[in-house]
Amino acid sequence: MATMEEVARAAGVSRSTVSYVLSGTRPISAQTRQQVMQAMKDLDYTPNALAQGLAGKRTGIIALIVPVTEVGFNLTDFEYIQAATDQARSEGYHLLLWPYSAQDVEELRKVVSQGIVEGVVLMEVRTVDERVSFLLEEDLPFTTIGRTGGVQAQSFVDADFEATVNMAVEYALGLGHENLAYMTRSRDELDAGHGPMVRMRDAVLAAAGSRGLRIPVFTVCPTFNGGWDAFDKIRAQEPRVTALLTFNEPAVPGFTAAAAERGVRIPRDLSLVGLNGSEDGSRTSHPNVTGFSPNHSELARLAVNYLVRRLRGEDPAAFQKLFTPELTVRASCAAAPSRPGPSRNS
Repeated sequence: MATMEEVARAAGVSRSTVSYVLSGTRPISAQTRQQVMQAMKDLDYTPNALAQGLAGKRTGIIALIVPVTEVGFNLTDFEYIQAATDQARSEGYHLLLWPYSAQDVEELRKVVSQGIVEGVVLMEVRTVDERVSFLLEEDLPFTTIGRTGGVQAQSFVDADFEATVNMAVEYALGLGHENLAYMTRSRDELDAGHGPMVRMRDAVLAAAGSRGLRIPVFTVCPTFNGGWDAFDKIRAQEPRVTALLTFNEPAVPGFTAAAAERGVRIPRDLSLVGLNGSEDGSRTSHPNVTGFSPNHSELARLAVNYLVRRLRGEDPAAFQKLFTPELTVRASCAAAPSRPGPSRNS
């Protein structure tokens, strides 16, 4: 059976044009429509039944593309999903949740080729992201939660990672902590260019450099067991650390459980400062984690709003926003413990 891509090649148009001919979501010239219909006839192409049923109609559907890792969704993901769903409904749209691997551009191609969705909100953006390039080539309206590397022309919402780290480091220093460490997610995610991981890591290193600090970076599997194992590793390699910055919400419960098992008291002996975590996620470990984070629900709602405004014809270049973090004080931070001997980065 012929594919939509083959029809597009035969007709000399893009896949999205074939999709629009089927769905009627964009105006297509009579000549182009005829080219597409003839190619479909020549190739004996049978279009998706749902797309046929939607022909000539506005679908009222937008997709939230959420890459899923081997450990699945975390609580922060659910905050985004719930807020995006609510915002889409308030804008008169239905939200299609489409989870798949961030490397699988073919899955995104399927979403677009069906002609069902009017636009896309793309999450977990990488510094070099083929999905963004694909959507630009297809001329499908989209906005991203996160940014690619360099200057991004299209619409996006994102956390201000530099502000997050600077505020967190100053907070820890204000409590007297001079020996800090940073726990992020796996090395594979950093190497793959996972945007949030790369930006936060770079922000930590920049904040340390500007203050004459050394903040060692520990990559940890985002699981309970990963956090459990990381506790001994961090304590063995950096025994003077009194405050740990964390950007690995799923590993924190394991880390705090291991601390309790080893007799290390949080926050009396060791403080934890969460970066970009969620309200629910902060409460999965004891004590609850003090953190610096933007409002994820507001961020997701604005991403959907930007997409809908694009669909209404507004200029996408105007839709770019970084969210400043807010401090939520919980129970995981306290003044640095007094320790004899040299301290700062000795």
